Amino acid sequence: MQEGYWVIRTYEAGDIGEKTKFFVPGTRPTGKIRRRDRDAVRKQEQNEYSAQKRLAREIHANFTAGDLLLGLDYSDEGLQKIKDWARENGLSIDSEDETERMNALWEAASHAQDLALRRVKRWLQKQGIELKAIYCTSDMDGETGEYVRVHHHLIVNAGVQEAFLKAWEKYGMGGVSWTPLRQDQEDRTPIAEYIIRQVRRIPDAKKYRSTRNLVRPQPKDRIAITDAEMRVPAGAKLLFRQEYVPNRPQYIRYTLPAKRRKEPPLIA
Repeated sequence: MQEGYWVIRTYEAGDIGEKTKFFVPGTRPTGKIRRRDRDAVRKQEQNEYSAQKRLAREIHANFTAGDLLLGLDYSDEGLQKIKDWARENGLSIDSEDETERMNALWEAASHAQDLALRRVKRWLQKQGIELKAIYCTSDMDGETGEYVRVHHHLIVNAGVQEAFLKAWEKYGMGGVSWTPLRQDQEDRTPIAEYIIRQVRRIPDAKKYRSTRNLVRPQPKDRIAITDAEMRVPAGAKLLFRQEYVPNRPQYIRYTLPAKRRKEPPLIA
């Protein structure tokens, strides 16, 4: 059997905890995991964790019931505006190659989203309000993988929808829709899954972006004695368990015991 060791990596974000156990090739560290060993763990973790899990973690750590899942859509007028911008900036918006054409449109739409976010931040700052946001550009049907009209998904703090109406609809870009995050949805991982399914892979582009003021949950690592099936902590409720297969990576997600839950930071 290959030399190595098992590591259990734990994240706690808001009300949700996660544990994953994965095998790291190499000599087992003695005592704490040192820097060079953390590099090996991080490389292995990249194979076990997806953008969807990272997104869910940031949602849990920063947003709560009443905050908003917000959408920005393009009218025909708004779509023409970003196409014109793409042409003015030398993007391949009129290419005969569909992928090149859609990549150019995606880039133009991402630029329009950035402009809208800057307007929103500026207006909110005048009111003494700080914007928290996770955002992405989508042009793909999450079920079929086919191209759809480009649009944007955002998760933002409560009470900022009027600023987005001013920054989007009043600039003739299209429509703004929003749905509050529900109190009865403990695990918001399905929201992350819904968003990421619609994000097409673009070379050198992130699947989603966020404002700098978000909490970024940090992992805690420990070396496992064996690869036995993981258990949830005392007082926690299991939400998801990946099927246990000996000598294979494991993953579980659960609600944290009440005393270990972390409320998202307040925004002025």
